[in-house]
Amino acid sequence: MKKHYYLIVDCETTGDQRVADFGAVVVDRNNKIAASIGVLVSGIFGETEFHWALGNPKTTEAKYRRILAAGQRALAPVAYINRWLAEVAATYQPVLTAYNIGFDWGKCRNTDIDLGIFSQRFDLMMAARTVIVPTEAYQNACRENDWFTAGGKLSSKADHVARFLDPTLPAEPHTALEDARDYESVILNAIIRDPKSRAQLIDAGMARSPSARWLLEK
Repeated sequence: MKKHYYLIVDCETTGDQRVADFGAVVVDRNNKIAASIGVLVSGIFGETEFHWALGNPKTTEAKYRRILAAGQRALAPVAYINRWLAEVAATYQPVLTAYNIGFDWGKCRNTDIDLGIFSQRFDLMMAARTVIVPTEAYQNACRENDWFTAGGKLSSKADHVARFLDPTLPAEPHTALEDARDYESVILNAIIRDPKSRAQLIDAGMARSPSARWLLEK
């Protein structure tokens, strides 16, 4: 396959299904970071409660206020995020991905964050479920670490897949930039560097969409 850049997007969201914390990294096939962004969305952060999926909303907001005070985040309007995305599209022409891309796409759309400018994209979670999750080694790791869903099935959470690939990783912090940069990039890199993965993804039908033409390129 020819050299590609990949844009990994992650968001943490509010109870009204919008993005409060937006993070993204552009990486190459060697997982070298070419660009990154991590911002709290002004007009949403501090104005609308975080989703309960992240824990108690007040506790989550207090965590982010500490991150903001430490200089690890800045407040930025949606227009700033869209300008950054447009610059990334023009400079790197990346393939867009996210772990459960339908979730991030929908929440970004609700927030007027424009991911539609990227014509090539795929779901990193689906790719992980095709290439990594079915392996005996991963399934054994789930049993050893008690990584199961509430329904008793083996987990395919990004946190667990990434920590299987890199056991030195702590539990995922569930902050957008860090999740994309430190966890989802590990999963992406393992998949795109595996010489068998492209054939597995094509066999699974992931190349049927026009947005996945990159899978067919040498």
